[in-house]
Amino acid sequence: MGRESATLIAGLAAAVAFPALALGLSLPLWLSAVVTAGVFAGLWYLLRSGGRAGVDDEALLDARAETARGLIDDASDALARLKQVAPKIQDQTMRGEVQALAKTTDGVIADVRANPDRAMSVRRMFTFYLPNALGVAEGWQTLERHANPSPVRVQQARDTMRALNETFLKFAQDADAPEMQQLDTTLKVLKDSLKSDLEKTA
Repeated sequence: MGRESATLIAGLAAAVAFPALALGLSLPLWLSAVVTAGVFAGLWYLLRSGGRAGVDDEALLDARAETARGLIDDASDALARLKQVAPKIQDQTMRGEVQALAKTTDGVIADVRANPDRAMSVRRMFTFYLPNALGVAEGWQTLERHANPSPVRVQQARDTMRALNETFLKFAQDADAPEMQQLDTTLKVLKDSLKSDLEKTA
């Protein structure tokens, strides 16, 4: 199982274990925290290892890393071209849209470099949307060279680039989802613990 999936499941198990130990069994908070940490670590290890020797896991990790590298290389090439196009766009609004899209892509690429497991969650962004965003940006340059470009085509290009920016932001948010879920779990555990302590001192 992937690192992020194992972390999520182990975190949820720990979130259930802590209040059950502290409130249900009335164990001291420090002891409940120690046991909860053990539950998290043990379950995470079991999920990651899958009960098998590490050879299969290593091969899977290598394959994921190789896939991530390929996606990053292709996305980086498209991004480099997009950054070259952006300053040449005369229309300020469109130039801003293209630059914003490039900035978002930069962040997602950096995130996938640091966490190769996330490559598949942004694969469509890298392989489909990014090359087409580049096509729209380069096509806009062609429109600007025309004395009387079609108003319908101009508006379609604006609408499409705006929609691409929204889509890229969603991909960036989805890439952060595991960390956000882990934060939600931590906040819930702390909230339950604080509520219990406050009730005891009331």
